[in-house]
Amino acid sequence: MQKKLYIPEPVKIHSAISLESVLLLVSAVCVIALFYASNGAREAGSMFDGLQENPAPFNYNFAPPVPSDLDVSQVVADAEAFYNSLSSAQQSTLQLSYTTTLARKWSNLPCGSGCRNGIQLGSLTSAQLTLAKQVIQDVLGASSDNGYQEYLDITTAEDYLAANGASSSQYNSGLRWLAFLNAPSETGAWMLQFGGHHYAANIAFNNGHVIGATPFFVALEPTTFTYNGVSYGPMEDERTALRTMLASLSSSELATAKLNTTFSDCLMSPGESNGNNNTFPSTKQGLAVSALTSAQKDLVLEAVRNYVEDMDSVTAKAVMARYTSEIDQTYIAFTGNGTAGSATSFLASNSNYARIDGPTVWIEFACQNGVVFQNQIHYHSVWRDHVHDYGVDLSGDAIDNTSTAVHQLELSRNISIYPNPADSQIVVVLPLEVADAVITVSDMSGRTVYRGMDSGARIIVDIQSLPKGSYILKVQEKNRLYAGKFIRN
Repeated sequence: MQKKLYIPEPVKIHSAISLESVLLLVSAVCVIALFYASNGAREAGSMFDGLQENPAPFNYNFAPPVPSDLDVSQVVADAEAFYNSLSSAQQSTLQLSYTTTLARKWSNLPCGSGCRNGIQLGSLTSAQLTLAKQVIQDVLGASSDNGYQEYLDITTAEDYLAANGASSSQYNSGLRWLAFLNAPSETGAWMLQFGGHHYAANIAFNNGHVIGATPFFVALEPTTFTYNGVSYGPMEDERTALRTMLASLSSSELATAKLNTTFSDCLMSPGESNGNNNTFPSTKQGLAVSALTSAQKDLVLEAVRNYVEDMDSVTAKAVMARYTSEIDQTYIAFTGNGTAGSATSFLASNSNYARIDGPTVWIEFACQNGVVFQNQIHYHSVWRDHVHDYGVDLSGDAIDNTSTAVHQLELSRNISIYPNPADSQIVVVLPLEVADAVITVSDMSGRTVYRGMDSGARIIVDIQSLPKGSYILKVQEKNRLYAGKFIRN
């Protein structure tokens, strides 16, 4: 969209006006023109021919005003508008019934529809594409560096790769997918998935609230680039914040934070469709943030914020409240040869890596050798949540409410369920004793199939009457909520 510069009607310059005044007026008009031209450049892009299998690059820089707060009813309305614009065949491709297998079918690779769900955006008409992008825009944050703008910029990088020798059948901005797992609803449970190469979002909803914003994967090749006269560096804020955090550490703190393991990629990505079982490490590694100064802790939180702000402001605020309350139980770690006080010495070459691991937050940033630009590094990064990934398979609690966010689920790793799988009963071992706690068991559709009450640190639950399958068990006592999964044989 080109911005139009309003030019007033010509005015008569009387001889009494000085030459200096005229020059000042001309200068002001030039400054305004340059401002509009600069801001308009980012929105310039080429349109695509809607029905090509591997379309030419199209204009992803469609960016009408983005609301700062998430309105789930608006998300649902826009999702329904997009769904209704499709043919019946397209609708059946877009919308699928939720299963844990489908929820985990996401990837960072250029593997097309073989490793992800939904409808290809490059197959849509121009009108359908506009509706699809509105759904994506609804759920992403309005920050100039993160959220929807970052999505647009990373997508633009796909066209840049194709313009620099990469195969357009694997790299182009039309190779993005959008899926609904269950029908979008203001009351029911469902998941929105979208992405493609170097981008994957999995956002879960239930009862009109966000119940999960992760896994959320972003990556970029090359790390910075100029395309159609516009300069891009959509992940420099993430890298800069992590570098600044690490550079603030003393030499002894760096020695504690440094890992011996070499990472060729993020540990917790991509989804199971690429063969990763997505098991978080059982113990924290690196340097405990509790030992750092308040200023250093703020730098850790700033690094986290760059990921959380990919979501709308209300959800981001609530999630940050929880992560902030857990800062003293959080650890940071890295690999590479970075030195204290030198931010640019971190995350600068292949296999350099940084991690933030808290009671709930999990963030990784990995540097790899380039695939298309082999003489450069490129970035892979992921935001996960120990507790809320996949919206606890659509049975989790709201994460977009600041008043409850700090006291939500205790770590799933702090709850032990055995035997697992089980035939007739399970034993639930809790980290602390509970009194008159409510025990619920839900199936994968979110339907409650068992409800009871018990006390103690060891609770026995009879599951003999349950059909075979996977279940979520929750134990809630006032503001404490423990959750775990088990399988009924």
